[in-house]
Amino acid sequence: MVQADLSLPTIEIVEKCCGPQTHSHVFEFRGGVKAKDLKGGTSSKAELLSALRSTREDIKSLNEESKSLNEENKSLNDRMSTVENEMKEIMKLKELFAAQQSHVTITSSVSTEDHCLFS
Repeated sequence: MVQADLSLPTIEIVEKCCGPQTHSHVFEFRGGVKAKDLKGGTSSKAELLSALRSTREDIKSLNEESKSLNEENKSLNDRMSTVENEMKEIMKLKELFAAQQSHVTITSSVSTEDHCLFS
């Protein structure tokens, strides 16, 4: 056939041998793959609805878990902020106490030195 008419495009040669193309059949020179072969099998409507329902339940459960974890995270962040603020206050008090202690030490050493000088 090809030798009879060398001007025929490849697709016309294939259609003469295999018949006209359809949307459900992909041609290759050695046959073809049908659309149903690419779908991964057939499932009943009931099976598909069951899988959809199960997926929706999984999504709902995961959303609830995510919401719960977000609330827990917020609570922990609030507690951490409170602890950080309390630590800042403790550090201020520690610095104030250290400053008072050094003032008391300096004052008491001056008093001792004065006492030694006047004795």
